[in-house]
Amino acid sequence: MINRYRSLKRALFPRVRLGYERFKQFFLLPGWYRKVRAYKDCTKPGWSLASDLLTWFFSYKTLPTHYGLDRLWEIDRGEWKYYYGSNYLPHQQARLRKRVEPLEYRVLFNDKYVCVLLCQALGIRVPRTHGMLDPDGRYRALIGDWLAASSSNRLIIKPLGGSSGRDIVLAENDGSGTVIRSRRSAVPLEQYVLKEKAIVQDYLTQHPGMAVFSPSSVNTVRVVTLLTPQDDILIVDALVRTGIGQAFIDNWGAGGVAAGIDCLSGRVKKDAYDKKGNRYTAHPTSGVVFEDFQIPAWKRFQAFSVMVQRAFSFFPMLGLDLALGMDGEPVLIELNHGPDIAGMEQICGPLLRNEPVLRAFGDYDLLVNKHQKRLYAGLAKSASRPEEHIDAR
Repeated sequence: MINRYRSLKRALFPRVRLGYERFKQFFLLPGWYRKVRAYKDCTKPGWSLASDLLTWFFSYKTLPTHYGLDRLWEIDRGEWKYYYGSNYLPHQQARLRKRVEPLEYRVLFNDKYVCVLLCQALGIRVPRTHGMLDPDGRYRALIGDWLAASSSNRLIIKPLGGSSGRDIVLAENDGSGTVIRSRRSAVPLEQYVLKEKAIVQDYLTQHPGMAVFSPSSVNTVRVVTLLTPQDDILIVDALVRTGIGQAFIDNWGAGGVAAGIDCLSGRVKKDAYDKKGNRYTAHPTSGVVFEDFQIPAWKRFQAFSVMVQRAFSFFPMLGLDLALGMDGEPVLIELNHGPDIAGMEQICGPLLRNEPVLRAFGDYDLLVNKHQKRLYAGLAKSASRPEEHIDAR
């Protein structure tokens, strides 16, 4: 009787929770309507925009948080089925966590120091790591000692559980002493107050080919990888991120811009975007044109990404933040257990237009609405008629 109750609870609880979350989100639709109306480029009539948002909610089973980011008012409705949507929403999140982002292993990525130690044990190249700082410890003395031992003469200090560039600071000598720089200010080391535990690494000296966008920031390549049920590794999508002005970090959430990368050639796509959805054809600080810019050592980025995903085979989907060292070899800056799919689609385009990705998502049962499932069913039908597939080629 007890086992039957537990089995019933496991079966029903996720559905009840999903229904409750969806019920709550229905009342958020007016807020998202106002947010999209605030976009200067959105000239859709109010009734038409409301119809779009309701269609996304009921037919595509997603709160349209990505409607404005992806500028879906510019996209024909027939193309909507290729967009997967945000992995932070109930339908998508439940399937991703069940299949490719297992909850029991997320702790390995939540703590940046633990993750770095694991990467080092697996032989994955990361920036030189000095250790961890504790607000209750002698952190100012440690920063001074580690800065003196740093080959780059600069240290990056990141909260263990931080995201989107939050509270990252830079330690360096400015001639008069050691200063701690944040995005908005700089203070002497003696006045610096550490608010939470943090990891300390050397600030990477990057390859000149990646520094052209913004020499002041370490510009990274975000690669999303997926280990398929057939034990193949896909590069789901990739983008290049770069800082603006004198920023020393490139994070999108910290004011940077990002542009998609053609995963076969390593060439950058036409437009870059910031978090607010503004479009750029050239870097706003350096003026470097994004379209057709060749990412240096792209084949090495690909091979490195495959190697990292293979090492973490127990976690089928990962977001890798990679930099390029002075020697032309990739360096893993950070691992992400839940890469932002909606942000990726804004920058790179719809995920499910890539047939291998659609197939893998379907094989993992990650597809959440009838439109996506019909696309997957079409792949299965074409695979069952090999002679027609050959003729089509």
